[in-house]
Amino acid sequence: MMDLNKHNVGKEFSDTRFDRWISHFFSKISHNNLEKLLRKGIIRVNGNKAKSSLRLSEGDVITMPSILDDLATDFSGKAKIPGAKEFISKITIYNDNEILILNKPSGIAVQGGTGVESHIDGYLQSAFFDTDINPRLVHRLDKETSGVLVIALKRKMAIHLANLFKERKVKKTYWAITDGRPDNEYGEINLDISSGDNKAPVKSLTKYYKILNLNDKICWVAFQPITGRNHQIRQHASMSLFPIVGDKKYGKPTREGLLFKKLHLHSQSVDFMNVNGDILHFEASLPEHMVETWKKYKLPLNPNFKGFSN
Repeated sequence: MMDLNKHNVGKEFSDTRFDRWISHFFSKISHNNLEKLLRKGIIRVNGNKAKSSLRLSEGDVITMPSILDDLATDFSGKAKIPGAKEFISKITIYNDNEILILNKPSGIAVQGGTGVESHIDGYLQSAFFDTDINPRLVHRLDKETSGVLVIALKRKMAIHLANLFKERKVKKTYWAITDGRPDNEYGEINLDISSGDNKAPVKSLTKYYKILNLNDKICWVAFQPITGRNHQIRQHASMSLFPIVGDKKYGKPTREGLLFKKLHLHSQSVDFMNVNGDILHFEASLPEHMVETWKKYKLPLNPNFKGFSN
């Protein structure tokens, strides 16, 4: 019979995903191995089998074999990733010790997973390691997508933001360059899309607004996802015959589209209500490869686009 250790979840990790708790205290357990241990019930929460996406609560009891102690995180150092504080500071748009707004670079994942060694979540945990702040991801961006990323620094704010995203009360505007262009100036894409892992397609809704035609093929389009599905904008754009340039997964590039080597999808702005009722608005500057496109086509950084109607 295995010797078991019990770990109580503290207040600072309330509403944290189970895999985040594991990555903090048992960082030497790979994501793949964690999933196997959970499926077999070797690691449990409150005596029950649990999924890695489970949101923990203060007082939850995590049970695991003592043999896994050898895979515990080494907390002897102040930060797991050298230069994490400097990196997070460099990409910070706003920080009031409750909300942190980042301009996520293109090419870096938001969260860890199989084969993912460098990610925003890891940098955040290291940057705030020697503080009483536990940064929490409240939404995601694709690895190749840049732009506004909202982080909660307090438990109360994490719950508030999670509810806003769940209730679709966060307005997100993306800028993209597309290979092809919409027939109409603005409209909606209401098509079911793949949710991955061989799951059934899910209902998804995206609004779009055609800002400017760059030539007969290439177009500057603003997107607003109403639902929050994985790869939603990229799938909807491709299904609507104006895929985003540089999209190696969903795009079928024309001769003009082949000129763009990197994904041109940027989370340009986000609007949401603070806990005190104030409406907050944040914008993120374009990544370098999109700046080059803007210069090449002499595009304005402040187009005559006032946003989407409610």
